[in-house]
Amino acid sequence: MKRLALVMALGALLAACGGGKSNPPPSGGGSGTVSGFVTDIGSGAKLAGVAVQAVGVNQTATTDETGAFALGSLPSGKVKLSFSKTGYAPGYATAVSGTDTASTLVTLKKEGAAQPYNPSTARTLYQTTEAGPYAVIFQPGSFNTSDPNLKVSITPLDPTKESQALPGQLITGSTPLLPVTFAEFSITDSAGKRVNLKPGASAIVELPIPPDLRSTYKLGDKIHCYSYNPETGQWEDFVEGTVEVSSVDGSTPVLKASIRHFSWYGGAPEGQKCRNGAVQVVDANGKPLQGATVVVTPGVNGTTNADGVATVWIAEGNPNPKMYAYKESTNADGRISNLPKTAKIIDIGYFVIDDLGVVLPGLNQADCASISPSSLPKTGPSAQANLGTPGNPFVIKLAPVGQAVYRVTAIMMADGTAASAAGLRRAASGGSVFVTLEQGIPNPDGDLDAPTPVDGAKITLSDPNGGSAELTSVGQGSGSYYLQGGLPLTPGTRYTLKVDADGNGSIDGSGTAYAVGNVAWDPALNGSSRPSAGFTAQWSDSASATPSYAAVYYAFLSNGAADVNNFDFDYYIGPALQFTPHSNAQGAATNPNTPLKPGTYQGSLWAFSGAYSPSGNNNFSVSDNITGLGLSGQFYSFSAVPSPISFTLTP
Repeated sequence: MKRLALVMALGALLAACGGGKSNPPPSGGGSGTVSGFVTDIGSGAKLAGVAVQAVGVNQTATTDETGAFALGSLPSGKVKLSFSKTGYAPGYATAVSGTDTASTLVTLKKEGAAQPYNPSTARTLYQTTEAGPYAVIFQPGSFNTSDPNLKVSITPLDPTKESQALPGQLITGSTPLLPVTFAEFSITDSAGKRVNLKPGASAIVELPIPPDLRSTYKLGDKIHCYSYNPETGQWEDFVEGTVEVSSVDGSTPVLKASIRHFSWYGGAPEGQKCRNGAVQVVDANGKPLQGATVVVTPGVNGTTNADGVATVWIAEGNPNPKMYAYKESTNADGRISNLPKTAKIIDIGYFVIDDLGVVLPGLNQADCASISPSSLPKTGPSAQANLGTPGNPFVIKLAPVGQAVYRVTAIMMADGTAASAAGLRRAASGGSVFVTLEQGIPNPDGDLDAPTPVDGAKITLSDPNGGSAELTSVGQGSGSYYLQGGLPLTPGTRYTLKVDADGNGSIDGSGTAYAVGNVAWDPALNGSSRPSAGFTAQWSDSASATPSYAAVYYAFLSNGAADVNNFDFDYYIGPALQFTPHSNAQGAATNPNTPLKPGTYQGSLWAFSGAYSPSGNNNFSVSDNITGLGLSGQFYSFSAVPSPISFTLTP
């Protein structure tokens, strides 16, 4: 707690002095200004030391300890901004410069681990996540450099949970794009300089279809692919990709496409049908707020009027749209202790549409290219009857974000027996949801230093049919909550967890996960003997027949031999219910079709959904699926075979 007080006091001192790090822009060039905040999507923290530049204009700044930045002397109108910080993928935004404009909220994501690559060789590099492997396939001599020591960083981005980190405005003309799957590719030489493909050269990328979207985008489907151009501030349509099976794991559905320039890249078809929704933004006391920004997806936003109401597009086919609203102000009323009253702060709140079920169809629908705020009825029964209309708008309550951040860990198990075996409290419905909530100051790695438990939060679990239940606090000072009952947990169902960390009525963040079913090995495998060549390991999931259900399976086979020369193993991570094992022993990697060595093997099996990381697997990275400003965390469901099975492989 002493460190917490010290860091907050330091932030207050810097804010009182104008931040200490922001560079005053040179005079001339206009009278417009742009300001905002930069945050980390992984920790929810405000980021200090981020370099901000107005693209094409000689104006730069650096974010202060509160994550704030300001640029002045800009020409009026749209301004393209770039954001860079060591260890993060590059970020971009488009803001409006003027004398009195809304602030810009920018979110960055830590870049993927650097992997070595010699550009004279053909090679596939990939980053495995819970959605599957993000891969790039290089051909020899494709780069505009002869440096043999390149570094390749692949930063995956799942827009079903991390859309805030997408750069720029995700629209084409006046039509919103439906984000499917994205990644950022950074290639640097031995001097750290960014390099790219030479003219006429190309590479192949494979981007996993997120589990939530696999029922919409199936194998063989075509998806438009876009690359972000920092110079124009636009997502530019390059090619059409195809949904195929991953060349890395042989089972994950991926968007496969050609790429000619490395930056942010991904698939996003144009929205065909949209609905206008009315959103009212209020403060903690319910007072309407004018000038707040409302965002549905990047580039699809609105600004509230004197009644605190804005109209926004809600594109059909965009699952679980998590609208959020924010407004920059000062700490004049002392809402955040240890900050001076002149310090800039930001208020934010969220609204998760996924809970509403059949309500959205009541809103007016039109072609996305033709829809406008005027198409939303202002009077009459249709303007009053449905949530999201002017007479009954979605309401987002804002609350100020302090320097400390919240960290959430949430575990869901639909099977009561499995929940009890895992040491979780068992709800009346048989399953369990257990949540821990902590608060602290994040260190440079995004972890909380000396975190403290948080009581008094309002944590709600809901299903797609409108059912919901509030979790119960375990006890004072524990920062722990559990689902006591009131909402049955059904395997194969997708649930949303919403967190109001300080209990003030403003949602600070949310995430989704499927309740996974019970998994079991093929009964014929246990105790059997079969040839190692062509051997296939199979299993079942009690929820696998549920429409739209998406789970990831982790199967691990090992002979457990103490002698390193005889030891062998293989594992599978992906959405399939079977795989054909091959030797993973030392030296066998040169021939991926080498069968497992003969002998007795044991097999372990897990199923999971959400931000779950298989224990002991270093080739797997997980992104938070509970995201917000000042709050982040992981929400996942898992089940496992209680004990390993045993079988024998023969030559």
